[in-house]
Amino acid sequence: MKQISVVISVVMLAATSALCQQTAASSKPVNGNVNQKGVTEELINRYFDSLNETNEKRRRELTKQVWAEKGKFGTPYGEVAGQDAIEDLIAGVQKRFRNSIVRRTTKIDGFGNYLRWGFTLSAADGTPILSGVDFAIVEHGKLQLVMGFFDFAPNHPDTRTQAPKTIKKEEGK
Repeated sequence: MKQISVVISVVMLAATSALCQQTAASSKPVNGNVNQKGVTEELINRYFDSLNETNEKRRRELTKQVWAEKGKFGTPYGEVAGQDAIEDLIAGVQKRFRNSIVRRTTKIDGFGNYLRWGFTLSAADGTPILSGVDFAIVEHGKLQLVMGFFDFAPNHPDTRTQAPKTIKKEEGK
C-alpha cells in the first residue's frame, strides 16, 4: 500500500511539474523582448501604411503582408472578414474621406498576442474626422482581428460623441 502511495505521489508531482512548465511557456509575452517589440512595431506601421496607401495594387500587397487570410476587421460601422473584404473596406473609407490620413496616436501597448493603440483619421488639412482605439490579436506575425472603438465619429449612432468643436488641427500638418 505504501508503494502505491509513493508511485501515485511521484506521478502527480511529475504531472504537476509538466503542467507548470507548459503554463509558464504559454504565458510568456510575445512582445516581451526587444526584437519582438520591433517586429510588432513594424507590423502595426505596415498596417497604417496599408490604411493610407492610395495605389490599389500596393495597398493589396500591404494588406496581404499585414492581415491573416481570414482576418477580421470591425468598427461600429460593421465588420468584414478576409483580405479582399478588408482591402475593399479601406478603399471605401479612402473614397468617402478623400486625401485623409490615419495616424497612430499612442504607443502600441499589450501583452501576449493582444495589442492596442490609439488612432485618428484626419482630413488633409489636419482636421480630425474620427478617433478611437484599436484592439488587435496577432498570430504568426499577422493581424487576425482588429476591432476599432470610436471616441468620436461622423454621424454614427453607436458612438457616444461627435468630434469636439474645440479640437485643434494636428500641428505641423
